[in-house]
Amino acid sequence: MNEPLFLTEYHSTSNRNVVVVDEGSSVWCYLTEPNGDNPIADCWLLNTIDAPENLDDFGSSESAPPATRRYVTDAAKRAVPSEASIKLLWSKDGESVAVYVGQELLGFIAHNNPRGFSTNLREEGPFGSPLDRELFSMLFMSA
Repeated sequence: MNEPLFLTEYHSTSNRNVVVVDEGSSVWCYLTEPNGDNPIADCWLLNTIDAPENLDDFGSSESAPPATRRYVTDAAKRAVPSEASIKLLWSKDGESVAVYVGQELLGFIAHNNPRGFSTNLREEGPFGSPLDRELFSMLFMSA
């Protein structure tokens, strides 16, 4: 049996870690505080199950929930990507980070935003915001 996805990388300028993790029914990205393990921002990337109508069945779960049907695109459900297929792109200052699977941008966390921006979100809400390509360009194209 394959190990669950848990990929982490450290940025030496910001002293932050990024963690991409399979939460069971969804895959999330977390950015930590400097010199610590405490997440200060998150980014929902995809569901590994069909998007539920609501989160009633996930209320007691200790892991992060899947995004609900109201917020996701039709491409939101897919298999958990392999660690080898994931590429992380940091902003120059290490305060923002983007997650790719192969050549596809799945999402990013922008400095001072507690919720990320995801390709698979169609509406802003509790799971983050739809991808903002202009902000992405500002943060990462000079990286």
